[in-house]
Amino acid sequence: MRTRLQAELLVRRAGWPALLGAVLACAGLAAHLWWLPAQEQRVKRLETEYRRVITQVAAPQVQAPVRDASTLQAERYAAFNATLAPHAKAPELIKTVFAQAQKAGLSLAQAEYRLAENKQGGYLAYQMTLPVKGPYLKLREFIEGVLVEVPTAALEEVSFKRDGIGAASAEARLRLVFYLKDGAP
Repeated sequence: MRTRLQAELLVRRAGWPALLGAVLACAGLAAHLWWLPAQEQRVKRLETEYRRVITQVAAPQVQAPVRDASTLQAERYAAFNATLAPHAKAPELIKTVFAQAQKAGLSLAQAEYRLAENKQGGYLAYQMTLPVKGPYLKLREFIEGVLVEVPTAALEEVSFKRDGIGAASAEARLRLVFYLKDGAP
């Protein structure tokens, strides 16, 4: 009881602001004593991680065996040849293009075809130039469908033209190239 009376007397003499300051100072001290060890542990963890990263960066990296240019070129050429379609499949590829246009809701009125032989590479490049008209999203769907369904196809050129900013459809001119194995058709 005596302690309580002494505390009340102290509060009355010092006033509430001093008591509030003392309570805040005690709370700050307690928080500092609790927070400081946690921060020291965090610093130690970060130092350990830093040392691990530094040693990892400083360690020599294992590198893939170096291949000479001719071996690398031969490997790439073999991979390219493995993707070529036989020349006899050209009509099938064209049917696939028309089927993808129909699937996208587009109609193909005409196309220009040109066959070019690459004697050095030993393959044929069958170019197909198509004027197509339709909504932009349908055109994209068509192009994506062709490239997915025909792995030997490449989109060599594409150009879009709209009549105006509010036009619902666009005109596109596409040039697809089918890479084929050189051989008798």
